[in-house]
Amino acid sequence: MTGILAFDSAGLPETDAFERYRRLHAPDVEVEKAPSPFFARMRSWWLDRSKLSVCEYGGVRHVRNEYDARDGLDHFVLHHVVSGELRAGALGRPVRIDPGQTVVLDARVPMEASSASVRVITMNVTREAMLAAAGSALGLHGYCIDHRQGALLSSLLRELVEQIPHLAVGAHGAVLRTLVDLLSVALHPTGATVRPDAFRFEHARHEAARQVIEANAGSPDFSVQDVMNATGLSRTGLYRLFEHSGGVVRYIQQCRLQRLRVQLDDRAFDAQPLAELAPLLGFSSESHAGRLFKQMFGVSPGAYRAASIRAQEHASIDTKAVHGTGRLCQVA
Repeated sequence: MTGILAFDSAGLPETDAFERYRRLHAPDVEVEKAPSPFFARMRSWWLDRSKLSVCEYGGVRHVRNEYDARDGLDHFVLHHVVSGELRAGALGRPVRIDPGQTVVLDARVPMEASSASVRVITMNVTREAMLAAAGSALGLHGYCIDHRQGALLSSLLRELVEQIPHLAVGAHGAVLRTLVDLLSVALHPTGATVRPDAFRFEHARHEAARQVIEANAGSPDFSVQDVMNATGLSRTGLYRLFEHSGGVVRYIQQCRLQRLRVQLDDRAFDAQPLAELAPLLGFSSESHAGRLFKQMFGVSPGAYRAASIRAQEHASIDTKAVHGTGRLCQVA
């Protein structure tokens, strides 16, 4: 699989490099200059709905304050330190994270991470996956997994960085299920409890249904009954699994809307009007797609496409749909 992001400050003036790095993280994370010299190298990949990154940086502090924590991001972050030293944790109360240790942070809660020099593997984990591993989010924010507790987890993360460029997309689900199991072992070193076992079972059923939906959402004839037939789950069971998304019908709509957003960001589809794109993505009509798109992203498909074109033509503008709320943001 190809990397979704690569950045290297080498060869750039420090001021210019820092500004590019700051914009790379905006608006999800504030980046502040620290006293030590700034440098950064990073590469990231998508692993299903999670993001894996390997980063080397120094002379910088990353902050999510109270205001940022209300932006709709709803995942957990694992920072596994490979070398150097990281100071990370709840905002204003960071702790030292040494090589071999992993800190868990909740994107819903203010946090910070800084270093004079560190190499770190970072993994964004969905809330459902974290709850499947832990059973509860209580006490997780700022929790440090030590070397022995997290030995198997850290081995997977380090090997995953090496193998993910060559990993088939079809294998991502199995890797993430393994990650959830090893994360559960790291968080419950004395043995899994009944509650995490139940959560992992629910998570596995949710992922099976999600994969069926995402593989078939583009068909206008695809329905909840098709998901039931493929998974053996009842309509009530499916609704419970997708209740946080507003139900399974709403989740199918969200998949179609995300695909539409991706095509509106792709200049290869600029010649295709919404009237042509909508039925190809499972919508009943252009007006149906436009109405749902505006509800989710806050702008019409036409306005979104225009903003996306401007962003790609002018390097000073960054346009993104914020994960969670999905609202369109422009940062000059």
